[in-house]
Amino acid sequence: MENKHIVLGSHQQPVYSRVATHPGEVLKDEIEERKMAKIEVAEILGIKPGHLSELFKGKRNISPALALKLQQLLGIPAETWLILQNRYDLTVLQSLTALATA
Repeated sequence: MENKHIVLGSHQQPVYSRVATHPGEVLKDEIEERKMAKIEVAEILGIKPGHLSELFKGKRNISPALALKLQQLLGIPAETWLILQNRYDLTVLQSLTALATA
C-alpha cells in the first residue's frame, strides 16, 4: 500500500502526492493560476515581497497566522495550508532520520 498525502485544493478537489510538497510551491502555483500579482499578494498578506519569494522557494514556512490570511485571500482553508506544512516537515524529518541511520 502506497503512502499518499491527501489535501483539498482550491475547488475542494483532492490533491494526491507520494512526496510532500512544500506549501510555498503550492501557493506559488495558486497565485500564478489566478494571475495575481505577487507584490500585491505580499501586500495583502502583510509580508515583504522577499518573504513571499522565500515561501515560494521553501525557505520559509507557513505559520497558523499566515494560513488564516491565505484562507481569507484565496478561500483555501487554513487547515489545508497547515496540513501541507506539517506533512512536508514530517517527510523531511523522516528522510533525514533515514539517512542518519543508514
